[in-house]
Amino acid sequence: MQKRRTPRDLGLWMGQMPVGKNNDITDVPGVRVGHVSLIQGVGPLLPHGKGPVRTGVTAILPRTGNLYRQPCSAGIEVMNGYGKSLGVPYIQETGSLNSPILLTNTLSVNDVANGVITYLLQQNPEIGNDARTPNIVVMECDDSYLNDIRGRHVKPWDAILALQRAAKGPIEQGNVGAGVGMSCFHMKGGIGSSSRLVQDQSGRSFVLGMLALANFGVLRDFLLVGVPVGKLLDQQASGYIPGSLILVGITNAPLSRWQLRQLAGRANLGMARTGSISMTGSGDFCLMVSTYIGSPNNYLSDWELDEFFRAVTEASAESIWNSMFLARTMEGRDGHIRNALPITETLDIVRRWQGGL
Repeated sequence: MQKRRTPRDLGLWMGQMPVGKNNDITDVPGVRVGHVSLIQGVGPLLPHGKGPVRTGVTAILPRTGNLYRQPCSAGIEVMNGYGKSLGVPYIQETGSLNSPILLTNTLSVNDVANGVITYLLQQNPEIGNDARTPNIVVMECDDSYLNDIRGRHVKPWDAILALQRAAKGPIEQGNVGAGVGMSCFHMKGGIGSSSRLVQDQSGRSFVLGMLALANFGVLRDFLLVGVPVGKLLDQQASGYIPGSLILVGITNAPLSRWQLRQLAGRANLGMARTGSISMTGSGDFCLMVSTYIGSPNNYLSDWELDEFFRAVTEASAESIWNSMFLARTMEGRDGHIRNALPITETLDIVRRWQGGL
């Protein structure tokens, strides 16, 4: 089976900023990612939760140490609120993240949350006794076009296993973890990631990484480096698009909760670069986290944020494109198929278009 490659590896221009070693979210020191992929059965949808199963869970640990006891600063942007993610109001109110970040399908949010609760209770015996309960963060997209979503096949122990598997990069992308059953622009979507290196005005270097769970868009809107590839591909747009995009960004830069909210707001610019209009049924969220531990007196000035805005915009778009370039064709329930992006045809379209400018 031929290895799938990213658009950057294939020579496409992905932006002006330098990337980290792995060009993924784990380039941020301390970040770890783990997946559990559930792929079982073929053919017609069977009643009573018997499949076929095309789903999973992805766990993101922003840094080493105990998040409950030493939270991270965080900000969240609800680009379009047609979503069912857990933990959003608390982050909006407090600017604090005190649990891992889990991604899964829409109807498995509560099962994954139960797994995270078990994980945190085992780590922190003070919870519920002499200490407040944590804010569980589980974000979701609807994978029902390929998956028996009513079967709720992701269980609490899958969430715990994903957390236990969380490791340094390079991370798996495409049809993995929460991305197993996802669709993007009527093609196969999934997990994608990218990173950028950023310098402040004094020359200090920081890393910003993004991870996308891409499950949105219609084929005719698909853009790649400014080229209307979706309109020019020899592909038929078919099947229901459940919708949604989850973007998780992490940086080691000293940023406040309000600055992180500003960065999260720029993610929609990266989403727009891929052609999305954030349709009504698409729940589109961006969560930004800083792993910085230190005095608020050392936060960067607001006037130093422009390069971080650029980093979020570039890395969000590249993460989405990576999710498509690295995903493979998948057949799901009832013979539903999401074809992988046809790489050769796509590159030909881009080069012909650019050559004609």
